[in-house]
Amino acid sequence: MSEQQQNSMRATVIIRVVACLIILLIGFGGFRFLKGKKKAPVQVKQVERPLRVEALAATFKDVPVLIGAHGDLRSIRMVEIAAEVAGNVVEVHPRLQTGEVISEGELLFAIDDRDYRTEYESNKTRLAILKRDKELTVRELKRMRTLFEENKVGTRAGVEKAEQAANNSADRFAQVQQAMIRAEIKLERCKVFAPFTCRITSKNIEKGQYVAPGKIVLGLADDSILEIEVPLDSRDAFEWLQFIESRVGEGAGSEAWFASVKPVQCDVIWTENASNRAIGIMNRVSFFDKNTRTVKVVLQIDSRQFSNQNRPMPLVSGMFCRVVIPGGTMHHVVELPRWAVSFEHTVYVIRDDRLETVPVQVARVQENNSYISNGLEEGDMVITTRLVNPLERSLVKVIKKEKNKRGKIQKKSDEGGVKK
Repeated sequence: MSEQQQNSMRATVIIRVVACLIILLIGFGGFRFLKGKKKAPVQVKQVERPLRVEALAATFKDVPVLIGAHGDLRSIRMVEIAAEVAGNVVEVHPRLQTGEVISEGELLFAIDDRDYRTEYESNKTRLAILKRDKELTVRELKRMRTLFEENKVGTRAGVEKAEQAANNSADRFAQVQQAMIRAEIKLERCKVFAPFTCRITSKNIEKGQYVAPGKIVLGLADDSILEIEVPLDSRDAFEWLQFIESRVGEGAGSEAWFASVKPVQCDVIWTENASNRAIGIMNRVSFFDKNTRTVKVVLQIDSRQFSNQNRPMPLVSGMFCRVVIPGGTMHHVVELPRWAVSFEHTVYVIRDDRLETVPVQVARVQENNSYISNGLEEGDMVITTRLVNPLERSLVKVIKKEKNKRGKIQKKSDEGGVKK
């Protein structure tokens, strides 16, 4: 390669290098120019937004316990009437139908008694004859004994024979007398009367029907006293059910069974109509179910209380009812809405305007309230708003509930603003 060509290539490289440097300088200068014209962003101050919550000041008080349970009403007595003698039915009560109420002492049905009456009259006649025979044989025995012992007339064998005749006569008299009594009893059993003011629950008898002894023909119910048996959780029964402490005296019962319950008044409410209710009296503990660990108690309802209510459909046997039983008293507890306490038995309290999670001890959950026995202090502000996984130590603002002059509930914040 000639020297001229080498100089030409060297000049070309120099030109290219210089061009690249010029481009870089122009780009750097443009960058500095644009950077100089850029303004710094405005600094925004971060403000923590508080949770708007409702809160309740913890106040300790004594609260009576109400134990709820459900059960079916039933009549205190359910009696099945069976025919005690055989025969044709000759008479029935004109209102002998299922559901009818028949007063005590009224005739329910009658069985043909002619055979039993004939037997009774026959034995009665025979008894009068045998009574005379008995008197004659006794008199003869007395005469024979007097002649033999005082006058030395006759023999001892004759006296013994007279005594034997007297004994036979007395035996026949006793047999006929017993037969007459049995006939009289059968005669009385031909007519069946209402043993109490009863409601007919079942009927299997008609006029002209032949009935045999032992056949169930009627079912009767005594509605003067109703009973309802309800199961209680054994823990509720142990902690809150009221018992009579002393077992001394009449009706104390066995030491190996529950003590007598206090006869407290309880509300009995028909589940299908809450306005249909009555007052029941706690009566007894009837059963402990080992499978469900429940204690079954029985309440009694006196039906006379319905007479003043003028109600065509009172509580009746067979209704499914809810029972509210007054129990003991919870002492020194805080009442909170049920939703304010978590399933883990914790509550949210406000301390220094921030949320804190506090574990508590729940004495009882009753209706829509939870009662706290431990974990809170007097005056603690407990959050009652439903919160889902709030951050611990979150800032909160309390919204208080007040009633305005019109009685409508308004919410006022601590700053005085009103939110309808």
